[in-house]
Amino acid sequence: MEVPKPEIVYRYNTGLYINLTNRCPTACVFCIKNKWKMAYRGSNLNLGGAEPDAKTVISLIKTEWVLAPFDELVFCGYGEPTMRLDTLISVAKAVKTGALAPVPAGLRVRLNTNGLGGLVNGTDIVPRLKGLVDAVHVSLNTPDPLQWLAMMRPKPEYEQKAFTSVLEFVRGASRVIPETVVTAIDGASVDIVKFEALAKELGVKTRIRARLEI
Repeated sequence: MEVPKPEIVYRYNTGLYINLTNRCPTACVFCIKNKWKMAYRGSNLNLGGAEPDAKTVISLIKTEWVLAPFDELVFCGYGEPTMRLDTLISVAKAVKTGALAPVPAGLRVRLNTNGLGGLVNGTDIVPRLKGLVDAVHVSLNTPDPLQWLAMMRPKPEYEQKAFTSVLEFVRGASRVIPETVVTAIDGASVDIVKFEALAKELGVKTRIRARLEI
């Protein structure tokens, strides 16, 4: 059987999703990219190490819009989008400045992330997202730092500062991003009451999402 070509952009519900990279600073126990063999609902998200540049992504967004408009642009693939921060920023900026006509400048832009962008890039990335990203959904999953390490399994170089870094990112994003949400997986033995209390302390909303299975 012929393997579908890798998808840089793919559709899900009413959004267009951008698959910038397969690299990630974590190896989450609940991640289904290996179980699903890098496929997601009919799309092959295995980039094979060939990460797209901003020009390619922008061209694909315009092509998809002409085929059928979408409600939002979402940076989310089988990898952590903020590991390609410069490309992410370039694409989001093109949208918000109206450079992607006929794609409207008012199109909603969302980032799905594990919140480690600051640690990965060695600096606070929130100021760069301000005005370009309308929503940030952070896969926080638990209020407990030890449980977070067990669930998220960050690379050794990030372990010591990872959980604190995520909280700092969420707190910063809550101040300048119109919609900041922390998510957790349903049925993952997480204290949801404490999770919601932490979210309230950080000034953000919560969303409990369904666990994906094979």
